[in-house]
Amino acid sequence: MTAVCDLRELATLAELRTWALAHGTRVRYLGPTLEGRPLYAATRGPSTRVVVDPRPDPHPRPLVWRSPLERLSAPGGAGADPPSRRTPSPRGHVPR
Repeated sequence: MTAVCDLRELATLAELRTWALAHGTRVRYLGPTLEGRPLYAATRGPSTRVVVDPRPDPHPRPLVWRSPLERLSAPGGAGADPPSRRTPSPRGHVPR
């Protein structure tokens, strides 16, 4: 059995919407690229069209880094709040 996949990149989100409308499907947000740009796609059968939008991602992922030292327990059970109780600070905000 031979599998065929027709995957093409279109130039604009408007082109993708037009293609999706003509083929009776919808445009889906797939997530950000490694460069942080939003990736959209529309699929009908074996054909998929994608667009990388030049605007910033409308659903940015929070940047979270956890130190391996957070997993160590302090003597007597005292220590910082567990990571589940912490909330990430807004981008660009430096806590005092």
